Amino acid sequence: MSAKKIVLKVSIMCKKCKVCVMSIIAKFDGITSMTLDLEKSTVTIVGAVDAVLIVKALRKAKKPAEIVTVGEPDKPPEKKPEEKKPDDKNPCKNLPPCCKACTYYVVYDDYQPLCIIL
Repeated sequence: MSAKKIVLKVSIMCKKCKVCVMSIIAKFDGITSMTLDLEKSTVTIVGAVDAVLIVKALRKAKKPAEIVTVGEPDKPPEKKPEEKKPDDKNPCKNLPPCCKACTYYVVYDDYQPLCIIL
């Protein structure tokens, strides 16, 4: 299987969603690189993986996902020496720590049956 560039649209509402999506995708063998665009809510995956299997795994984890494009990967540009600039922008800075879809609810049942076996 040759390397492909896969773009998926995934619902990312908070930091926990981002971590969950990235960890699910990272479990697949054959991935060369992954990038996440929070503004567009897209994940770009380059590697020899099946896009349908990735979408199934994300949907199984209750993360709605759909395939946008599947195509040939971009050719890497020639490396030029660049100066490293401090990156003050944090793309996750404006996300809440947890969304309503990621919260867990605990339900207690205080019902105690009155049946006693002697």
